[in-house]
Amino acid sequence: MPGHSPRKVGVEEEFHLVDLKTRRLAPRAPELLLRLPDEVHVGELQRCVVEVNSGVYTDLAELRSDLDRHRKLLAAAGSALGVGVVAAGAVPLALPTEVEVAGPPRSQRMLADYQQLAREQSTCGTQVHVDLENRDDAVRVATRIAPYLPVLLALSASSPFSADGADSGYASVRSLLWRRRPSSGPAAPASSSAEYDSMVDDLVSSGVIGDPGMAYFDVRPAVKLPTLELRVCDSCPQLDTVLLVAALFRALVEREMTGLYAGTEGVEIAQTLTRAALWRAARSGLEADLVDVTVPEPRPAADIVDHLVRSLRPQLEEAGDWALVSELAADALARGTSAARQRRALDRRGRLPDVVDLLLAETVGHETTLPETEKMIRTGGRRVTGPQHRIRHGRPPHPIGPTSIDEQLLIAWRRDFHANPELSFEEHRTTDVVRRHLLGLGLAPVVLAGGTGLWCDVGPPTDDAVALRADLDALPVSEATGLPYASTIPGVSHACGHDAHTTMLMGAATVLAATPPPHRVRLIFQPGEETSPGGSLNAIESGALEGVSRIFALHCDPQLEVGSLATRTGPITSSNASVTVRLWSAGGHTARPHLTGDLIHATAVLVTGLASVLDRRIDARTATVLTWGKVDAGKVGNSVPEAGELVGTLRSASRETWATLEPIVERTIGELLAPYDVRYELAYQQGVPPVVNDRDCSAELREAIASAVGPENLAEAQQSSGGEDFAWYLEHVPGALGRLGVWDGTNDPHELHQPDFDLDERALLHGVRTFLALARGNRQMRELGVPRPTSHSH
Repeated sequence: MPGHSPRKVGVEEEFHLVDLKTRRLAPRAPELLLRLPDEVHVGELQRCVVEVNSGVYTDLAELRSDLDRHRKLLAAAGSALGVGVVAAGAVPLALPTEVEVAGPPRSQRMLADYQQLAREQSTCGTQVHVDLENRDDAVRVATRIAPYLPVLLALSASSPFSADGADSGYASVRSLLWRRRPSSGPAAPASSSAEYDSMVDDLVSSGVIGDPGMAYFDVRPAVKLPTLELRVCDSCPQLDTVLLVAALFRALVEREMTGLYAGTEGVEIAQTLTRAALWRAARSGLEADLVDVTVPEPRPAADIVDHLVRSLRPQLEEAGDWALVSELAADALARGTSAARQRRALDRRGRLPDVVDLLLAETVGHETTLPETEKMIRTGGRRVTGPQHRIRHGRPPHPIGPTSIDEQLLIAWRRDFHANPELSFEEHRTTDVVRRHLLGLGLAPVVLAGGTGLWCDVGPPTDDAVALRADLDALPVSEATGLPYASTIPGVSHACGHDAHTTMLMGAATVLAATPPPHRVRLIFQPGEETSPGGSLNAIESGALEGVSRIFALHCDPQLEVGSLATRTGPITSSNASVTVRLWSAGGHTARPHLTGDLIHATAVLVTGLASVLDRRIDARTATVLTWGKVDAGKVGNSVPEAGELVGTLRSASRETWATLEPIVERTIGELLAPYDVRYELAYQQGVPPVVNDRDCSAELREAIASAVGPENLAEAQQSSGGEDFAWYLEHVPGALGRLGVWDGTNDPHELHQPDFDLDERALLHGVRTFLALARGNRQMRELGVPRPTSHSH
């Protein structure tokens, strides 16, 4: 029977560790724990999470002092490592691909068993323990308390953002993730400790869970302590919220224990209604209606909270908590949830780091002042800072449907790739970053045989798929941009925008995994585009086109202003072939050229003559052009050399011409050199054919672009003389290539393949939107609330 002395209460708090520079998760728990003086700080499944266990107290003021002291101790130790601590259900800028699982066997077993469920567990909760030694009582009281869990969840809701930084639309996305586990639920359907223990033993025997501690009910008898444990709540940035939840839970335990021993019935509702009420609390927090489970009907959250507090007044007064809880509850309703405060922080400037800064400050009890607003533009449903000039990007596009991707996250991805470029078929790090991101989304990527490049499917397994392609590799070009995120690899840089291409397809994958398209979509991240004949052949050999009915890609265009995209029907790039001619002849003194093959003169004949003859032998409408890039012969001015070499590129807009050029080139070289005593060897490497956009696919791409940026920002692309190994895909399936405007509209354009190439990162979201329009089909985009934009004006 309950006595007059308040029951002891203790709290376990979980904290995210974030890098104070990047605001991203920091897997530094092992190092941090070594700096802490006592054993109340422990590691968790993820290396970016630390748990703190308070002492047990009857006085809430003493509990608060304990929690505050350990928060500040943890923050101080982390600061020495450049790490901050955040008490929240989840933090933005926390990609599952960056989460590292701790080393103990139990953690590794959980990862092996639960896979995505373990990888996505970058969440933190608050657990409250109330002294209750009789396990039979604990099991029965847990069932009686279950109908009130939604109120406690709503008070604690602090996880509005998904792991990728997108707004989940929920106040507590953490609680949704926990309910996906096989041993979750409001409370165990048991009426005694024997029944409860038998049920948990069966779960362990089944192999579904590894030990009794993995029975993750929202309220349960503790595994190692004589307590009843509340597990439903998010971690709470503000200690006042922790105190309020702890006081209400203790009062609930006291009231339901009294009712249990008095033989009175508790509130009896179906577990399905409890789960529905929990969903509503996770969805709305305190900012909208909650479910009154006794009716049932929706009622304002303030009414539900006020009713619960007043109904517990006898127990709160007996414990000496009534005045404190009344004040804390009123403040909570006036302040709103942490989820709402985080959204307000984001809405000020559109920067997710501002959200993390808010959480860092609240966790250690500092006052928070949101940054002053700047002149803003809205992108993807969020405001972000941006220069106020004539860039077309400035028009406010509509959100990408119910699940959006944060522009700041796209920029972070792109800059990471940009700083860590990898040459063709050496893209191991880039491939791994993409692979881990896709795994974190619940997808099943297939890595290509060489270990670089991958593809995967998203959406239902329909008979045919639409494919979207990005390329991973960088160029052997030294970067000269001076950017803070410039290449860290000497002699290698993303001077062609492939870092942007990869980023955009990752962004599209994020949205498509959350809100699947109506048909199967194949995402292809290929290696080696900058080589000849190109890494697309490796992707094709790996089965990337099996079941694909059409394919699309975008390529950065520095001549096109950001906010615009372009395409065309028919050839949009040219073929390429490498032409290398090596020459040999008798050398000698320049005073007696008649005794030599005069190799320099013969070389000059080839340099000028081969292009001229080809101009007459090939239809000019095919835009076939030979350009020499290297001429090497001779060392001094008075000596005729014995050997020389010419290297050039031959390009054509005609696939038919591309297929027949080699014999024409070889015959012409022989004819031009016939009057000279010069031997030659031709090395002709046929590169990629031209990209020829299919008529129907071009129309589909045009409609997608119009949906993404508005029809007034759809341009007609000029045919480029550059090559693109996307052409090999079109040898198998129809498709179309589009050009993405990346010029900022004010500075001089930076050409592709040059050391100073850079792009306007605001183009990234336009690329994501275009990919999504292609993946979903424009009809579904409109159904998801993505109408066509109408203007690009400021």
